[in-house]
Amino acid sequence: MSDSASPTAHNDKSPKLKLYYFNIKGKGEPIRLMCAYAGRDLDDARFADRDEFNQLVRDGTLPFGQVPLLEVTESDGTVHRLVQSSAILRYLGTLFGLYPRDDPLRAAAVDAILDQETDAFVGVTVASYTTRFGIDMTEEQRAAAYDSISRQVLPRHLGHLERILTAPTTKTGWLANTEQPSPADFAWYSRLRDHLPAKMELSEQVRTLKAFPALQAFVKKMESLPSIQEYYRKSQNE
Repeated sequence: MSDSASPTAHNDKSPKLKLYYFNIKGKGEPIRLMCAYAGRDLDDARFADRDEFNQLVRDGTLPFGQVPLLEVTESDGTVHRLVQSSAILRYLGTLFGLYPRDDPLRAAAVDAILDQETDAFVGVTVASYTTRFGIDMTEEQRAAAYDSISRQVLPRHLGHLERILTAPTTKTGWLANTEQPSPADFAWYSRLRDHLPAKMELSEQVRTLKAFPALQAFVKKMESLPSIQEYYRKSQNE
């Protein structure tokens, strides 16, 4: 791999990785990006239609009836199925040497920023998928929710992240001040680069990160990594 610092090298005993997800970026993209950065092969199984997903729900393959699902096959053939995107990212971070499992305080710092990504966007998730959460909203109520999220909720959360990146203690440019991007960086990067610009219900100020230059620089930093650039080149050619 051509990035300045390399994660743990791949060997013959490394597990095989297969991702089950829809043919969208969503929660699957940080997983794909992390594998690309680590230079690890990922069998990226994207559902051809909703029926493929529903079949996994019916046969009990998905413990919580949700994806992403990461299937991990060990060298002896043992298969493990991991769900919940944060758990998958932490596992991959440990596997690739991108998660400080031997340093509880640094690991907690990564966990906090990774969990904060979920907190920051829970309102958007609920407004987008109301029935999943047992909530009934009219179009007027949904519009009002997005307006409040645009004006108050997301600017507050993004402001917290901006301050972290500009703090004197953050010297590496990564969110938890790690030497390499951690699981938290991949999760936030995908949100900021892919999710926000496409969420037209949100304000332009939020979608473009106009008020958050440090976050813009963070996105560019990740995009500048040779392995990530190569991932996008391959994606465009597929």
